[in-house]
Amino acid sequence: ATGHYSDNEFNKFSHEIIDFSYHISHEIKESIIKNKVIRDGLVDYGKNISLIDIKSDRTAIECLFKDKKELFRHYFSTFNNAIYNHSIQIWHQGNDNTWIDWTEKNSIRININPYKIREGFFLIGFDYRDVTNDKRLHVASNKDGYEYFNKCLKNSSRVWMQ
Repeated sequence: ATGHYSDNEFNKFSHEIIDFSYHISHEIKESIIKNKVIRDGLVDYGKNISLIDIKSDRTAIECLFKDKKELFRHYFSTFNNAIYNHSIQIWHQGNDNTWIDWTEKNSIRININPYKIREGFFLIGFDYRDVTNDKRLHVASNKDGYEYFNKCLKNSSRVWMQ
């Protein structure tokens, strides 16, 4: 999410990320349409494939990419699950710098399932605090597509260390 910034500018990498995202979403939708098992499974769950919108407003996406805080807020919101009480606070780069902004009001706070954190949550360039248990993140590991806060499971890889 942060690699597309060069001197805090929206640049060619930003456009490549957006183009690639459009491509991937189109390919996923086409694969679902062509695969009867997946298509029927989604129908059984009451999901209508034709409602999957792969033509979102590029201008809105570009605006999101031009504001680091909103980009990070949007990214981490995809991990938010309000049914869980477990809260994580995330500090990130400010809009005008390349270092972590420790201002409390600029941090992001979300609720997650602490037992199954989807891969991609713990990123280099961010700092994390487990609000629920009042613990700072020292290490995050990844095993079988899930990430773990302050745990090094057997046969796991470390994805973040302080």
